[in-house]
Parts: sequence; C-alpha cells; structure tokens
Amino acid sequence: MTAGDKGYDVIVIGGGTMGTAAAWELGKRGVRSLVLEQFNHIHPFGAHGGRTRVIRHAYAEGPEYVPLVQRADRLWLQLEEESGERILMRTGGLELAAPGFGHARSARASADRHGLPYEWLTPDEGRRRWPMVSIPDDWDVMFSPQAGYLYTDAALRTMAASARNRGVDIHEQEPVLGWESSDTGVAVTTTRGTYRADRLIITAGAWSSEVLADLGLPLHILRKSLWWFDVEDPALFAPDRFPVFVADSDIGEIYGFPIDDYPGLKVADHSGGDRTTPHSVERTVRVDEAANVASMVKRLFPTATDRIREQAVCLYTMTPDGDFIMDRHPTVPGVVFGAGFSGHGFKFTTAVGEHLVALALDPAHEPIPRLALNRFQPVARS
Repeated sequence: MTAGDKGYDVIVIGGGTMGTAAAWELGKRGVRSLVLEQFNHIHPFGAHGGRTRVIRHAYAEGPEYVPLVQRADRLWLQLEEESGERILMRTGGLELAAPGFGHARSARASADRHGLPYEWLTPDEGRRRWPMVSIPDDWDVMFSPQAGYLYTDAALRTMAASARNRGVDIHEQEPVLGWESSDTGVAVTTTRGTYRADRLIITAGAWSSEVLADLGLPLHILRKSLWWFDVEDPALFAPDRFPVFVADSDIGEIYGFPIDDYPGLKVADHSGGDRTTPHSVERTVRVDEAANVASMVKRLFPTATDRIREQAVCLYTMTPDGDFIMDRHPTVPGVVFGAGFSGHGFKFTTAVGEHLVALALDPAHEPIPRLALNRFQPVARS
C-alpha cells in the first residue's frame, strides 16, 4: 500500500509537544489519525528540550489562562494514572518580585479571581521556610502549593505510546513538503509520499510561519539558554524541600527548579533572547551568556556556585503579545492550528491538544477569545 492509498480522518503536521497531545486526544476519541514529525519524536531542536517545565496555576500572564491550566492539570493526572509513570511533581511554587516588578502581584490577582490557594508572605517568613533562599527584605513573596514541574520526556513518551496503542500512526523522520485543501479534504505531501484526510491540525512550532505561510502569522523565534549550576549541598534543593520559583527583577524574569534526576540547579531567564530562525540558530552556548542568570543565582542562593554543569538551547516561538494562537484557518475549511506558545506553553499541553482536536471535529466548539487569530489584523495575505 502506498502512502496515498491510506486515508485518515485527521492528519497532524508536527509531532512535537502540541502535536503529541493532539495525537493522544485523537486516540482517546478513536479517530483515524496520522502524525508527521520531521525529527525523532523527542528531539533537541524545538521548544521541549531541557528535561523539565514549570506548571503554575496562579497565572501572572492573565487570569484567562487559569481554567486552561486547571484542565491541563487534570489531564496530566489522567495520563499518569493511565501510564503508571510519574509526569507531574508537585513542589509548590515561589513567586518573587523586586519593588516595581509585578509578577507576584499579577499571580495573586489570578489566584484571587479563581479562588486558588496561596500564601502571601513576608520576606522573613519566606527565608525561615526556605533557608536556602536569600529573599531581599523589600521583595514580594507568594507561595502557590499547587505548582510544580513536568517531566517533558516522560510526558511526550507516554502520550505518544497511548496514542499509538489506540491506533494513531506517528511517523518520525518524515518532513512535510507541503499541504493543500480541496472540496474532498486535505492532502499532505512528505518526503515519502502523499497522505489524505478530512481534516488537518498544524502544530509546527518554530516552523509554523513556513507551514502556514499564507496567513503571514506575526511570529518571531527567540533563542533561549538553560543552565545547570552546582550547589554546595544538593540535598537542600531536593524536590521535597525546595519549590520551583520565578524571580522578577531588573536582572530578568529568572525561573528555576529543584535538583531532581540530574545534578545541578536548573535556572533560566524567561526574558530576553536573540532573534533567530530554526534553520540558523546557534546551538552552541557561550559561557558569557549565563551572566544574568548567574547574577540572580548568586543573589538568591548563597550556597550555589558559579560552576556550570550543563547548558542547553531551546526556541521560543513568540507572538507580539506573548499569548498563544489556537484557531481554525480563516479561509480553509477543516484546517486548525496552534502556534506561538511563547515560551510558556508546555504546562498547558494536554489541554491544548484537547482544544485543537475539538476545534477540528466539533463545529460548535469555539476558540478561546484571548487566543484567537482575529486579534491580529490583517490575518491573511492577498
């Protein structure tokens, strides 16, 4: 049987983070589906490298995100129960902010709006509870007990395994050359052949502008570096003693993780980053790039050292407002896409997959207004 002989209900272009979640949802619904991924299923070339990602519920980026992350959390737990594998580690989360910086207060506003549990602490209370953290006297301090982190490889591997077990085809190392639609559905051409389906979901990550060139999406790519610092006493930073954290100040929006399955305190800067493309990105990390992160590590963690165990590069696909885009194609029926997850999308992965599949299969399902394409005008090229 050639590639073109086998029809599908849905094809997914891009088998990275969001495409894998869409595959899991399609499998649960029993939909005949094909996922096309240009690299190996788990790879270091996009946005999901680095082993772990923070999950926060009191969402400083906007209270509109809270229901989405709550749904994602329930689905992560469902995946854990189904697979028997640990995916979500709940450590609680510290939201720290220097005077004049709003991250912690914005997180509190989201928590208040949705009735989420949290503690608003004095810096002294924070230092007593977490003696490994030297919180400045004039900083805001918030603790969210529901926060934690996700194991990225385990999350993607178990979603893909579940999808495959339910009949979803996932093709690795099969780049897409193009796609087109007609009255009878969509056709996707790859380096191996052409596949046909009734509907198409596009989750192409940093390649979204190329795969959806007709839309002229307002996306740009940022190169981001991740760092793992040695500490004098790793036991102080174990998951049962040390929470995930975000520290917002003039140094940047620095975030980090407990020391878990890999030695070293993982820390990165959500702000900044050089513009690049997925084709031209420099994947070798320079030591001098760690200056901002190292400065905050030294400021907050007295027992951390300046010795770097490892570094890595990942990509942020940014929208102008930092919000996601999840919508139907405005002119091509049967095509849905998710793009521009702007460096804070992984925690939402399971809910994003569910939402994209619902957009593709259910005409009554509506886009989330804040994340809809029509906030950008014009949205298509003539």
